[in-house]
Amino acid sequence: MARLIEQIQGLGYRFVEGKTLMAVPRVAGVTEVRQLSVRAANGQTITIKPDGSPMMFPRVGTTVEVDVLTTCGAVYQDFYHLDEDGLSMLLHNCSWRTRTYLDAEKARIGLIGYKEGMPEGFFARDKYLISYGIGEVDVGRYADGRYVAQTAQTLGEGAYVLRLHFSRLPSKADVEDAVIIRKLERDFRLGRHKENFRCDDCGEVKHWLDIEGPIAYKLRMRLARRCGCELAEVSGAS
Repeated sequence: MARLIEQIQGLGYRFVEGKTLMAVPRVAGVTEVRQLSVRAANGQTITIKPDGSPMMFPRVGTTVEVDVLTTCGAVYQDFYHLDEDGLSMLLHNCSWRTRTYLDAEKARIGLIGYKEGMPEGFFARDKYLISYGIGEVDVGRYADGRYVAQTAQTLGEGAYVLRLHFSRLPSKADVEDAVIIRKLERDFRLGRHKENFRCDDCGEVKHWLDIEGPIAYKLRMRLARRCGCELAEVSGAS
């Protein structure tokens, strides 16, 4: 089967590289990923976002009988021959190991997604007091049956609130873990959180997932630049 890029080129599209987006580490050196655009036969140029959004390349003036439906991320992955780690770095600014862990945590608590926006009405069933600067959160269901947790107070100076969507009615612990996942994803994407760090206790470079324990503990220890080695030593001595 032809590569994705070859299929798209077979429809009459030509790829154009722009400014550098990221230097993605590889086993041997790095791959410089640039902003991609496609130019159709009629001269129209469309910029391809470096994310996971869907994208369709329709057949235009060719003998090819099918459109190509894919994602923007898949185009970058095929064009630059990125492995799973490289694609995760491009899309999320974190490794595949971290991305897999966060996705598993989402599945564990039933987190579907989150967004900021104007408050929405729903049938509240409970109220939780959440840490991490969130405060009170109303938890319940929309009229269509979806589960939601919405902050009672607005975020910052705007009128927006935070809404977390779940596949089931979340517990307080679920909501708190969802807030942590949101923080981590945002911090990784903005480069405010690094996966690897040097432990202030043992001096070794560790990955934040090397810290044993639930996600809240991992984050707390990572921010303190500690891997938990001193706890292991105490446990071993006893």
